[in-house]
Amino acid sequence: MSLDSFRFCLVFLMFTFLNACGGTEVSPELPPIVTIGAPSTPPIVPSVVWPEASAQSQGMSAQKLEEAAAMALRDGTFGQAFLVIRNGKIVFERYRGISDLELQSVSNFNPQLSKSAIVERYGTRNRDSLATSWSVAKSFTSILLGIAVEQGTIASPQDNVSRYISEWASDARSTITLKEVLDMRSGLVPICAKSGTNQLEECRTTPSGGGDLVYADDQMTPCISRPKAIPGMNYGWWNGGRSAYPGPSFLYSNCDTMVLSKVLVNSRSEDFLKWSQDSLFHKIGMKAYWWKDNSRPQGGNVLGYCCIDATPRDFARLGELLLNRGVVSNQQIVSRAYIESIIQASTAPNAVYASQFWFPLADGRRFIAAQGFDGQTIAVDIARNIIVVRMSLYHPFFNASENRIYKFRPNDINNSNWIGSLPQGMGVPIGSDPYNDRRVLELVSQSVTCLLYTSDAADERSSVDLGGR
Repeated sequence: MSLDSFRFCLVFLMFTFLNACGGTEVSPELPPIVTIGAPSTPPIVPSVVWPEASAQSQGMSAQKLEEAAAMALRDGTFGQAFLVIRNGKIVFERYRGISDLELQSVSNFNPQLSKSAIVERYGTRNRDSLATSWSVAKSFTSILLGIAVEQGTIASPQDNVSRYISEWASDARSTITLKEVLDMRSGLVPICAKSGTNQLEECRTTPSGGGDLVYADDQMTPCISRPKAIPGMNYGWWNGGRSAYPGPSFLYSNCDTMVLSKVLVNSRSEDFLKWSQDSLFHKIGMKAYWWKDNSRPQGGNVLGYCCIDATPRDFARLGELLLNRGVVSNQQIVSRAYIESIIQASTAPNAVYASQFWFPLADGRRFIAAQGFDGQTIAVDIARNIIVVRMSLYHPFFNASENRIYKFRPNDINNSNWIGSLPQGMGVPIGSDPYNDRRVLELVSQSVTCLLYTSDAADERSSVDLGGR
């Protein structure tokens, strides 16, 4: 780092320390969350706005962020949005619609849609355009569990799941803890779609993307009723059946997150979505649309493992909540110990996953990240107070009804509702050079010229990175 850069960092460090920001301020006029929104419902931007600042003023290189954006939104990766936030301020933001190259790919694999129809659905995008989460939603479900701990409706992540799901109380599942389910180490058999049907069954091979539950109308019951796997048995879903199952081990499973959402439903009397609205989304200023399964005519189980629609700016609120250790407007809404346990897990040697968060390594730094099926990412660098959001092109298809009720019939698309994210949500292969979140995070990391820490709800502190990173 040059002497001039070092002086700039010191001056900015003093300024930032004197103007350190706290939690999000949420206006009481925030409109109600739409739990199952019709396609004609326009996205309503919350009255909470992100302040904006130049990259340089927040100790970052604008050129490096341009490189990161070019990678995140590179033609052929189907990117829709890329944001970088530091010290509570947006320092970089870019949106784009579908490219000509991508249009041709989508057309090739979706002949039922004309090119004009594809452009209509995936054309111009801006900050008010909805994106979708896929498995990013798992991290929101985890945070909701941390809120339930703070509110006292769940005693501890070390509780046995059978305390909240009575069906598990009298069999081998009785000793499985919430923490084991949170970490995808439940020891339960994974569940996948039964070929050619809208039913679910025990996976025959290693589940892709956690198990393709979306083919089923009822995506909860098979997850709750599945048995515990038997150590020493050979299963096709464990190492291709080539070795015996060793006992509870990491296995990424959408059903495990559905179990967590069932625990949250059973631990309180009020409606789950209303509680989520009141306890999380409204408090952080996030307008969210959460999909349900088709187990009932008006929508049944909330899909805790996936399928939240929101603007990219609103998705960034999850990162802000982590940075503020669960504090919003001077109120601890998520158990601080719960947030700290996630942060601590990310510092372990060879950390990969815990509490429904991934820990990608980039530029020698460990991020905490919520990640989804089509390259959706909310990544946080805790030490440097940075949030990175990348979302893929998205359009919801409402052919069966006007509501966000997931009903997927591959042979009857005209009677289906589904999440049309690109590429894989629309059946388009990812290609030989797909989106690579690690490479993007490396560029964001390399953009940092000053290390400034200003946002800890209980402990403000600052430091300068003399190494110039």
